This record gives sequence, C-alpha cells and structure tokens, in this order.
Amino acid sequence: MSTFTTHQTQFLRRLVSERPAERRTGGAASYFSQHFSLGTSVGQVVIYSESHFRMAEKLLVAHDLPVFAPAADSSRADIAAFGGMSEKDLSTKPHADSVAVRFVGRCSLDGADVATPPGAYLVMAVADVSSVQCDRLLVVENLETFRQLERYRWIDYRHQSVLVVFRGDPRLSVGDALLAIQGSPAPIWAFFDFDPAGLMMANALPSERLERLVLPPTGWLEVAADAARGRQLFADQLPGCGAALDAAVHPDIFGAWSLMRRLRSGVTQERMISAPSADTV
Repeated sequence: MSTFTTHQTQFLRRLVSERPAERRTGGAASYFSQHFSLGTSVGQVVIYSESHFRMAEKLLVAHDLPVFAPAADSSRADIAAFGGMSEKDLSTKPHADSVAVRFVGRCSLDGADVATPPGAYLVMAVADVSSVQCDRLLVVENLETFRQLERYRWIDYRHQSVLVVFRGDPRLSVGDALLAIQGSPAPIWAFFDFDPAGLMMANALPSERLERLVLPPTGWLEVAADAARGRQLFADQLPGCGAALDAAVHPDIFGAWSLMRRLRSGVTQERMISAPSADTV
C-alpha cells in the first residue's frame, strides 16, 4: 500500500470537509486524479462530485489515516493510534509547554518538597512551574550557567527558597518560560549577562516584581570588563539597546547601565563563574 505525504493527507481531508466543486490542477489534485481517478481533470481544474468526496474518505480509512484533522493539542501517542501516520505528523511539538527549572532551598509543589541534584534540572509544564511554592524566582539567561549554578559561589541567596527558571532557547520556548514567570506570584531575581542585551532582557521582566539584578561586586566587574570581548559586545549591542536602557527606571537596571556605559564593556555569565565567593571578598 502506498504511503501519503502529510500534504496529500491534508488535501484528502479538505476534500471530505469542504466538498469543493473544483480544485486547480497540479500537486495533490493532479496526483489523486491520475493515480486514483479521484476527480475529473478538465483543462486547468479538477472537477469533483459527491462520489469523489466519498472516495477521498475511503482512501483515508483504507490507509489507516484520520478522516478529520487531529486536535491541535494531540500528542504523539494520539497520532500513533493511526497506523498510517508518523507519530510526529501534526502532533504537538515534543518540547511544547516545557520550562527548565532548578531548586535552591526548600521549594514545594502541591505540598510535596521538590529538589534537583547538582548539575541537573527538571522540565515542567508552565502551569506546574507557576504553582511552585517558593520565596523567590531566579531567571537565568544561559543554559550552561543554569546547569552549573552551584559553581557561582558568589551568589547570595539570602537564605531564601528559590525557584530557578531557565529563560529558554530554540528548544525550550522563551514564551513558555515567560508565561511561567508571569503566573508565579514570587518576587523575581534576574541573572543575565552584564551587557546591553542582558539588561534589556531583565528590563522586560514584570517590573513590579523585579526585586534585584544578580551580579558580582562592582569592583570585580570593572576588572573583568577590561577585555576585548566585553568591549565588542557593548559596541555591537549598543545601537539596538541604548535608547531603551537610557529610559529604564528600575534602580538596579539603571545602576548597572550607568556602570556599563562608564566601562563601555560587558561581562558574560560564563566569565562570572570566576568571581570570588562572598566569604572571600
């Protein structure tokens, strides 16, 4: 038995649901007319009758394909119930509704304590992330930093229970992370690159809940920023971020931007791993 492409399957479904009088020749219309006598080709169009719509439905059933399009939230398991379809066809993307999180201190969900081992993280649904009980929510920009958070020994968690949220990347949606952040009532700490783009991301967080920027001491930043890479980051990002940051009103963002303008340089999160811990300053 031949296998239909996703486009051909969708074409058959539209014939069943829309029952059009005709379709232009070419593509799936010509394919089914030539190979299955589905429709009558006349010039630049293929003409359909009621018998053709019934034939389209029978073709779908014979090929173990759903007659009507699966729901938008169908899982791969739902799709796999039809032997003629790949479980990847038309199903929800496997990383949809997924937010990467870690926990510092005693956080809980539905009354049960939740924890992550060093170097590990959990991927949770947006609604579950928003429901975690914690004192503070820490948003981290880069995945490598997020995974190695224990090595940033200078971070002072102030004896709080902290839900750490990865901001997202091409695989784990930034939009899902933002929804989870917006749904949580906890005050927000922002840990981003010390560069214009990082400050812009922090400035985009819910301003009424943004409590602090998490950065190493100013003296350390001044020394670490004295590098060609930091100056390049600042120069490249300034045109797209400068005006918006000049208008920033949050005191931490305004203060960090003032320092950055003076240094005309930045520092990535990866470099911050070498900042001294609080007990050695």
